[in-house]
Amino acid sequence: MILTLAISGIEVLKWIGYILVALLCLMLMVVLHELGHYTFGKIFKFKINEFAIGFGPKIFSKTNKKTGEVFSIRPFPFGGFCAFGGEDEESSDPHDFNNRPIWQRIIVLFAGAGFNFLSAFIVITIFFSAYGEYFPVVGEVYQHVEYVDGENYQIIEDSQKLKQGDVILSVNGKDAYSLLEYNRLSEIIASDDDNLSVVVLRDGEKLTLQVRKQYYLTYTESGEVNENGDKILVENVSKNKGLGMALGAFSAQKLSFGKALGHGAAFGYDVLRVTGKSLKQVFNGSISVSESMGGTATAIFSLAQLVQAGIPAIIYGFCILSVSIGIMNVMPLPALDGSRIVFAIIEGIRRKPINRKIEGTVHFVGLIVLLALAILLDVLHFFK
Repeated sequence: MILTLAISGIEVLKWIGYILVALLCLMLMVVLHELGHYTFGKIFKFKINEFAIGFGPKIFSKTNKKTGEVFSIRPFPFGGFCAFGGEDEESSDPHDFNNRPIWQRIIVLFAGAGFNFLSAFIVITIFFSAYGEYFPVVGEVYQHVEYVDGENYQIIEDSQKLKQGDVILSVNGKDAYSLLEYNRLSEIIASDDDNLSVVVLRDGEKLTLQVRKQYYLTYTESGEVNENGDKILVENVSKNKGLGMALGAFSAQKLSFGKALGHGAAFGYDVLRVTGKSLKQVFNGSISVSESMGGTATAIFSLAQLVQAGIPAIIYGFCILSVSIGIMNVMPLPALDGSRIVFAIIEGIRRKPINRKIEGTVHFVGLIVLLALAILLDVLHFFK
């Protein structure tokens, strides 16, 4: 009993540690986002009132005597802000936010997401170069078959060129990564071409195999046993042509810096594509909101699980979430940067701003709605 309690206590302490690291990762993303606003605000000489890390009452603050800017740390590590002068009101100071040129405001607003994208790109590029990009590994391989007539078939001996443990690097010149999009290889293979050039890494040697897509044979248990007590297997021939193998794990392969740059850019595009696909599935009802979306607590818990898995998983998770935060912030939803960009564009088209009080009210109400939505998404996610 005491031993069980001790083990349980250790596990709780471990999870507290995982959550703390996850919080640090999340705060780093937020700080980078706000640093983007701050950096370009300084470049364009915007008046900045405060740069804050966290929410809630100040637990530490320091005022720059020269500029009057306040740097503060607050107790709730779920966000932060860069407060510009005259951001939601009329003012006469030419350095206040709404008195700066529209194109400068748009750049400053987009810079937060831009820093999220840039930081993810830099980190993942270094990761691919120093540690490696993930490529699929061949697990089980199957025998190829051909139909003698429309129903009967025969096994083609020695036609399977792939071997268990092969790391698939590319198919027909297209890289076969990654861990992010598990179905990428299947999508590459699903072409009309039956003859594929497959580059694999086998026992440290890179080989180019000319592989022909064929039907293949698998076995399933019938649920019965023979007189010796062995399970009876049933032959199943695939209905679609393929490479005749099942994927195993993924293998990290270091890339040259030049190739890592390309993969870093592709990584960002993949996150964008997967995010768009998930949103589309939510709207058309093919997946539930609780399966694909969550609030702050969901993000922290997901990061904590990755922390448990080790440094590579942390880096992957950090970069994915950083790009996701950037994408979310440029969406035209009230209170987010994307909405403020829309208001700035409308102001440029109309040649006069929308009433600042109305805009401020829209952003305030939007913030309340977004906070409530984040809580609701967390509840749906954890109690699904």
